[in-house]
Amino acid sequence: MSHLRLKSSELEVVIDATYGADILSIKTTDKHQETLLQTPWADRAEAVIKQEQRSIYLEPQAHWMEGYRGGWQMICPVAGPARVIHGAPVGFHGEAAISTWKVNNLETGSARMQLDFFSLPIRIEREVSVDGNVIDITDVITNLSNLELEFDYSSHPAFGGALLEGEVTIETTAQKFHLDEEALSPHGVSGSIHDWPNIKGENGKVLDLSRLPSPPTPLGVFGYLSDFGDKKWYRVKNVEKNISFELEWESEFLDFAWFWLEFNNNEGSPWFRNVRTFAIEPSSTQTSGKNRKSILQLQGNQATTIKQKVTVSS
Repeated sequence: MSHLRLKSSELEVVIDATYGADILSIKTTDKHQETLLQTPWADRAEAVIKQEQRSIYLEPQAHWMEGYRGGWQMICPVAGPARVIHGAPVGFHGEAAISTWKVNNLETGSARMQLDFFSLPIRIEREVSVDGNVIDITDVITNLSNLELEFDYSSHPAFGGALLEGEVTIETTAQKFHLDEEALSPHGVSGSIHDWPNIKGENGKVLDLSRLPSPPTPLGVFGYLSDFGDKKWYRVKNVEKNISFELEWESEFLDFAWFWLEFNNNEGSPWFRNVRTFAIEPSSTQTSGKNRKSILQLQGNQATTIKQKVTVSS
């Protein structure tokens, strides 16, 4: 399986265009510090993707997780559980993250890729470029029909490597944190809304999400950020390792950011308390609940552009 490798003076980026256009690695060139997750079963997931290993699951979420190597996915046109969208039954986390993308251009520091969806009449043209310690990602999404379409888009970078080796701090322009409506949490009432960064539980305890504990302290949180204001931005920093990951995005449709934290917490499959990761995911929709609705709606033949800028400092 051929992976695309983009390089600058400060960063190395690995992309798998044959499966989801996943960004599998973002690593510094001087200290070789990794910023993204690699799952404990990444080698087996690679074998499943290559069809060297038979997949053992038919259930959509389990099947997706079996091929999950970590890294950074585009989740579209469905984020979360499988559902029917405009008459098309779409599996867990959608089509984009499991499809083979066409590579239109490849250079040392940039790549242009394209995917024409089967589930919906949409096309996404993606350009990834790296210059110094900055990665620019531009997605142009086009409705190829003359019908109005509503669908999900979520950008799913799962962090790991040196970035999470020790205590981690988070800064963001978001003002609110929402605990997921459909997930039980020991930190507060499901669906409750809190002023970032503190979750205030009914028991009076406060969880500060701007400071995440060092290993082996377990912690699990699921919800989403909102109320970003004019600038949609966050920074994840490991003070001890002196490395940080910043993400800023521009889109009229990505007003939320899913917040998924799995610090050796979940005892069930597939985690078994063996994984330390979290993700802050710019998204067009809330995580769940009766009011969940994607704000990504394109009129017939309309196009929209999503820009993401990553800055890795070390």
